[in-house]
Amino acid sequence: MIFSEVLSCAQIFTPVIPAIVIFLAVIVGVLTFYKPITNFILRRETYYDHVLRGSLLIDINPRTVTLMSLGVMFLLAGIGYLIIHSILMVILGIILGAFLPSVVLKLLRRYRLRRLDDQIVDGIQTLISAVRAGLNLVQAMELLAKNGPRPISQEFAHLVREYEHGVSLEKAMQNAAARIGSANYRLLFAALLTHRERGGDLADTLERIADSIREIYRLEKRVETLTAPNRTAARWMGAMPAVVLGVLYLIDPYGVRMLFTTPAGRVILLIIVVLNVIGFLWIRKIVSIDI
Repeated sequence: MIFSEVLSCAQIFTPVIPAIVIFLAVIVGVLTFYKPITNFILRRETYYDHVLRGSLLIDINPRTVTLMSLGVMFLLAGIGYLIIHSILMVILGIILGAFLPSVVLKLLRRYRLRRLDDQIVDGIQTLISAVRAGLNLVQAMELLAKNGPRPISQEFAHLVREYEHGVSLEKAMQNAAARIGSANYRLLFAALLTHRERGGDLADTLERIADSIREIYRLEKRVETLTAPNRTAARWMGAMPAVVLGVLYLIDPYGVRMLFTTPAGRVILLIIVVLNVIGFLWIRKIVSIDI
């Protein structure tokens, strides 16, 4: 009688034991890696703050980005496990979710920088027109900040706002050059700083800067034209594994399904993906020529 009661109790608590073990393992893991994870999160939030408020001029709390990143991590991990039922896909989803915000911010920063570079010549022409109309440099920048398109108007508005709050114009231009991170804007502000030190015709200085940037653009477009076939090859190389996998599925569906359902197949798929990404990035690095 006693043995049967003990056996029934063991049967009741047996399903609970794995959950208790997992719970204890999670607690031990959190206590062990709490400080490194906290330091990592703080470093990422510092980076988010630098990009959002420094480069993109967007007033978003970095902690909001961290919470969104955690949500994406759990979402991708859940989707990966539901599709393939593998702990490897859970880990891959967590890794992708951890680095996805950085990738998105990098793309947004690159897009904003490209727009700023596209607007710099027209912005300089606005400054030239304002200076020739009798305005000084600060007033010309205010005119560009009010009437120019975004995002160049935002950058010059921020520059003028710093100057109005007591920062010297030289320091404000240096801050703007560092914040934007473009070689063309560094050239512009360096020339303006030199002009303020040595004097001369400001409109003529700005005109020479505009001509120099136009020539740089002409050379960049020439390089883009010459490297276009290689960039196309990189895109095709990145897409070919999926195309080949689709063709193989039409020929041998069972063999392709084994790649997703067996441990060895998942490892092979992971190796293929890693090598494909490395090759794609390698080609992009080769054809990315900075003038």
